[in-house]
Amino acid sequence: MPNPSDHAPHPAHFSDSIELAGALPHCRHIGRGELLAMPTTAGGPLVVECYSGRHIRRVSRLRGVLVTDLLDLAGMPTLPRSQAKQMVIAVQAGDGYACLFSWHELYNSPIGEGAMLVVEQDGVQLPAAAGGLQLMSLRDRRLGPRQAIAVQRISVWPWQRGAA
Repeated sequence: MPNPSDHAPHPAHFSDSIELAGALPHCRHIGRGELLAMPTTAGGPLVVECYSGRHIRRVSRLRGVLVTDLLDLAGMPTLPRSQAKQMVIAVQAGDGYACLFSWHELYNSPIGEGAMLVVEQDGVQLPAAAGGLQLMSLRDRRLGPRQAIAVQRISVWPWQRGAA
């Protein structure tokens, strides 16, 4: 049976590498080869729906690198715990969309076990129709709102309290 995503229009943005930036001890760039060689986790089958419940797509199988594994490479675990717990993590897509996580979600809840940069979808590495690198948060109730295509950057910054 043909996969409908095979005929999906190609997105305007594509990424096969990631920049780890911000308040991390070892900001760095991770290229395609290194990403594909990293230990991965798998998921699927799953249905991606937007927050309203509208169907976006079905995926049979995903393979990806956990966001926490990427942050660990950039030295997140070496930050003082009191500092790390105040961090906000933004996974930024090529179209400007950003998906936000807190340190607590990624390191102290089941969310972190499913927040991944997808490197393979339904047997295709970095599928062009999906913009290459994708973020999926598999432990969210609805997968659509915190998914991003053509992910280019993960930025980590301390939370700043706004003016009261």
